[in-house]
Amino acid sequence: MTQDRVVPDPLDAYCTQLDHVFHRPTQREALRLYLQGLLLGTERHTTATGIAHTAPGKAGSQHKAAQRLQWFLSESTWNPDELHHARLELMRRGSATAPSADAVLVIDETGDRKYGTHTAHVGRQYLGSLGKVDSGIVSVHVLYDTPQAYFPLQLRPYTPAHHFPRKTNDPAFRTKPQLAVELIEAVRHDWPYRAVVADCLYGRNELFVKSLLTSAIPFVLSLPSSYAWWHEQGQPGGVEDLALRAVPTDWQPFKRTFADGTERVFWRAEVSGGPYGPGRALRLIVVTPDPVKLPHETTEYLITNVRESEKDRSPGRVPVTPAASLEVALLYARRPRIEQAYREVKQHLGWTHCQARSDMALRRHWMICQGFGGASVQDVSLLLEGRR
Repeated sequence: MTQDRVVPDPLDAYCTQLDHVFHRPTQREALRLYLQGLLLGTERHTTATGIAHTAPGKAGSQHKAAQRLQWFLSESTWNPDELHHARLELMRRGSATAPSADAVLVIDETGDRKYGTHTAHVGRQYLGSLGKVDSGIVSVHVLYDTPQAYFPLQLRPYTPAHHFPRKTNDPAFRTKPQLAVELIEAVRHDWPYRAVVADCLYGRNELFVKSLLTSAIPFVLSLPSSYAWWHEQGQPGGVEDLALRAVPTDWQPFKRTFADGTERVFWRAEVSGGPYGPGRALRLIVVTPDPVKLPHETTEYLITNVRESEKDRSPGRVPVTPAASLEVALLYARRPRIEQAYREVKQHLGWTHCQARSDMALRRHWMICQGFGGASVQDVSLLLEGRR
């Protein structure tokens, strides 16, 4: 690398593969500077001034470098959807990110604090990054997890009801489960997968589950321990009740590997009762580190429509390769691993630190961040730091 080169060679080589999306030299230059600023990281919380390395505040925001990047987001003519499709084509050609039948489609959410009554998609809602209700923006993502890597396929911002004239009755309003259904439908025909994996927000949503069942989409979804149904007196009426009725011989041990490489013994049991079991559309598999106490924070209640064996003829089960309870447990174990690591990557890239108000500017920022979403960002960061 020469001393007068502003953008490191690895980053420039990556951007060259995306240059066809940008029709002007100034746009291509801005892309390189924007990505470089994201990857190098900054403690500042205003993207334009932080990436341009100008002083925060009025003086910094008026600096020509910050103004150029702000224009690149808000007023420039490039299409974020074209950048998105170009990125996915690069993923298709990668050995670790190429389409794989062993991949899973993971539904994930990003919720971060954001203020401003005139900022698109902002509203008081539950933010996962804070663990409470606050003013912010939430987006729903579908990620593609192969045996070697993972990366985001698509996203949809969730727009709170107060942004619409008729609130929740407005035809344009979408709940998060509805957005997730649209995301799955948009990618499932182009990206092969073993199953859709999602947490209890989606597992307990009747519309979401019914949509997947109707389309014969294989899934592994979580339920909260409090999930229950109508039942006669003396009969089990909830998933936790079914788990407590399991006999010791129902529980089977297995090793679960976490993102940091540590291993821990968990127990799994497939239980029947209520709407789950033979002759029903769904199976229920309980996964826990303690089959006696069933701790709430670490016990998972998983439902799936994947058949147990070739002989399984239960109505509603999808005609895909059968999955024993062990595979169901391991499929869902891929979601928490991705959720944690993907959150860290987004924080490093300044996902929520976009200094913009419009929907278009936010989408452009997100699409640029997604270009390095997933585990591959670590490799690029190492290159930029000169460690390779």
